[in-house]
Amino acid sequence: MDILQLSHYLDNLLDIPSISDSPNALNGLQVQNTGEIKKIGLAVDLCQATIDLAIEKNCQMMFVHHGIFWGGLQPLRDSFYEKISSMISANLGLYSAHIPLDLHPVLGNNRALADLIGLENLEPFGEYGGIKIGFKGTINKKSAEALAQELAEKLGSSVKLIGEGEVESVGLVTGGAADIVGQASSEGLNAYITGEGANHHYHEAIEGNCILIFAGHYATETGGVKAVGDHLAQKFGITCEFIDYPTGL
Repeated sequence: MDILQLSHYLDNLLDIPSISDSPNALNGLQVQNTGEIKKIGLAVDLCQATIDLAIEKNCQMMFVHHGIFWGGLQPLRDSFYEKISSMISANLGLYSAHIPLDLHPVLGNNRALADLIGLENLEPFGEYGGIKIGFKGTINKKSAEALAQELAEKLGSSVKLIGEGEVESVGLVTGGAADIVGQASSEGLNAYITGEGANHHYHEAIEGNCILIFAGHYATETGGVKAVGDHLAQKFGITCEFIDYPTGL
C-alpha cells in the first residue's frame, strides 16, 4: 500500500472526519511521501529524535499521537525546518491521530490503559470538548498503593499517588487530563487515573475525596499507537515498530 491508501484506511478506522480536536492537531496525513509502505515507525511524539530513529530503522512512514503542527502557523526555519527537511529528504511520511486515538473504543489509549488495569463494566467517562473520551468502570478491590504500584510496574513509569484508601471504581483519561478529576469526584468514583497535572489538582482530589494517580503523560499514551500498529500488521502484513523515546513526564 502507498501512504494515500493507508491514510484513507486510517481515516475511516479512527473516524478522523467526525471527531473534533484542537485546530493545530491536524489529524490525519501530515506529510506525504512516495512509494510502498513496508515499515511504519510508531511513536507517541513527533520530534527530531523519533524522526531520526525512524529513518535509522528504515521506516517509510510514522504513525504518531502528537504530530508536528502543534505550534500552528510558523515559518519553515530552525528546528521546524530541520524536522520537515529530514523527513522529506528521507521520503518519510507522517500520519497523526490525537483525540481520535485517545477515544477509539478498541485501539485507543484509554482502552489500552483500561485493559492494563483490568477495568470492567466499562462506560464512557471524562467529558472533553463535548464528548467523553475516557472510561470508568470497576476493578477488583485493592489499596490505592497497590494500584499505583501495579501501574508503575506495567507502564515502566514513575507514578504519583495522591490520597489513600481502597479502590474499586475507577475513571481514567490518558495524557494531561487532570482537570477531569472533578468529574470523577462528582460521580463518586474511588480513584481517577491520568498522566499528569498541576499543583491545584492535589487539593481538588483531596477535597473531592477522590484518589488521584498521575502515571505519566507519555507512559499512559503508548498503548494506542502500539494497538494501531498491531492492527495494521495483522490487516496488511506491514512491519510496525514502536519507537520508544520517553520524556519521563
